[in-house]
Amino acid sequence: MRNTLFVLLLAAFPLMLSAQWVPSGMFSSSIHFQACAFHTVDSGLFVYGANNPGPSPSATEGGLILTINGAQSGGFYLWYEPSTNLEDIDVKVTGGRPLYMAAGHELYNRSIVVRSSSFPAYPLGFDSVRTGVGRYYRAIRMRDDLVAFAAGGDALGNGIIDMSTDSGSTWSNIAVLPGQPVSRLHFVNDLLGFAATGGYRRLVNNGVLLPDSGAIYRTTDGGLSWAQVHADATAGFSGVAFSSTMNGVATRNDGVILRTQDGGSTWSPAVNNHTTGELLTGATFRSDGVGFITGYRTDGTAGYILFSDDGGATWDLNYSTAGLNSARRLYDVRFFDVAHGYAMGQIRPLRSNGVITAVEEVDVTGFTLFPNPAHDAVTIEVGGAAEVRVLDAQGRVVRRVTTSDRAIVPLDGLGVGAYVAEVRQAGAVRRRTFLRN
Repeated sequence: MRNTLFVLLLAAFPLMLSAQWVPSGMFSSSIHFQACAFHTVDSGLFVYGANNPGPSPSATEGGLILTINGAQSGGFYLWYEPSTNLEDIDVKVTGGRPLYMAAGHELYNRSIVVRSSSFPAYPLGFDSVRTGVGRYYRAIRMRDDLVAFAAGGDALGNGIIDMSTDSGSTWSNIAVLPGQPVSRLHFVNDLLGFAATGGYRRLVNNGVLLPDSGAIYRTTDGGLSWAQVHADATAGFSGVAFSSTMNGVATRNDGVILRTQDGGSTWSPAVNNHTTGELLTGATFRSDGVGFITGYRTDGTAGYILFSDDGGATWDLNYSTAGLNSARRLYDVRFFDVAHGYAMGQIRPLRSNGVITAVEEVDVTGFTLFPNPAHDAVTIEVGGAAEVRVLDAQGRVVRRVTTSDRAIVPLDGLGVGAYVAEVRQAGAVRRRTFLRN
C-alpha cells in the first residue's frame, strides 16, 4: 500500500511543479484588463479600460467582464460605458450573494463607482454612481458589505480618499493627500490599511506618465484618518501588499521594492534579482505567504511577474510575457486561493494553472538524494555551495539549509507524504521529489 501511495504521489507532483502562468481565453485588440475579483474559485469579474485612455484619448470604453470558468474560454460583458476607464474592483460575499464595487473615471475628470444592484431578473446587476468632477478614482477596497473606500486624485494633483457607509450609494471625502494621487489601497484588517501614492498613469498610444515622487500612507482606525509613514522624492509607488500585520511590501515605479517588518513604520529596499528598470505595478501575497509582483517594460516588449517565498525579502523572476503576443503590460496580480491567480494585462489576462512555487524550469538531474523514501532525515549531495529547500505539496518552504557540499535535512515534524527537494546553485534551480514515510 505504501509503495502504491508513493507512485501515486510522484505521478501527481510534477503537475504541481510545472504550474505556471498561461493566457486566459479573453481576447480583444484594445481592452486593457486592470484588476479582478472573484466570489467563487472560477466565478469573478474583470474591470477594463480600452483604446489606451489618457488625457486626450480618441475613444474609450470601460466596463466589467464576467467569467464563470476561471477565464479559460472567455467571458461575458456585464456593464460598459463609453469614455470611461475602470481601474480597480473588490468583492465581499454576504448572505451567499457577492457584492462587487469597481472604481474608475471618465477621462480622468469625473470619478465613478460601479456597484452591485439588486435586479430581480439577473444574479449580477450593476449601476453606477458619479461622485464629482475634476477628480478620478484608481483604487477601491471594501471593508465590509457597507463600508468601502475609493481613492485616486484631483485636478490639483493631490491624492483623495472617499468613504461610503451605505454600500456605495453615497460617498464623502475623508482625506486629501498632498503631492500625488493614490494608486492602490490595501486593508490588512478592519483597522489597519495602507495607500500607495504616485503610481504611473497610462497615456494615449500606450505612453506612460511617471510621477517624480510618491508616498505610503497608513490608517490604524479603519480608514477614518491617514498618516504618511514613508515618502520618496524621486519615484512614485504603484502598489502595496501585506502578508501579515507586520510584514509588507510596496512597489516603486523605478523597479525598486521596499519592505517593512514593523507594520509600515519603517521601510527599506528588498533584494530584487530582476532589477532592469521595469515599471513595477501590482503586488499581492497568497494566503500561504508567497508573494507576487507585476511589472512591464515601458516600451511594451514584455511584462514580468516576480516571486518571493521568504516574506518579500528576496524577489526573483517568475514569468516573462516576452514570448506572447498579449499581456505585455501587466497592471496587477490577485489570487483567489493558492492555486488560482490572475495577472492583468492588455488584450487578455494571465491565469495560473496550479500552485506556482518558483521559476518554471524543472531539472531533476544534477544532485544526489538519499534515502528515498526517508523518515528521520534526507541527505542531499550537491557538489558545491548551494541553498537547499524542502517544499510541501502546497509549494510552501518547510525546510531551508545552506551547504558547501552535502546537506542533511531533518524531517521531524513533517507529515507523511510527497515533498520536493530544491537546490539553488549558481543561478540554476533543480528539483527532485521524495517521499517521507
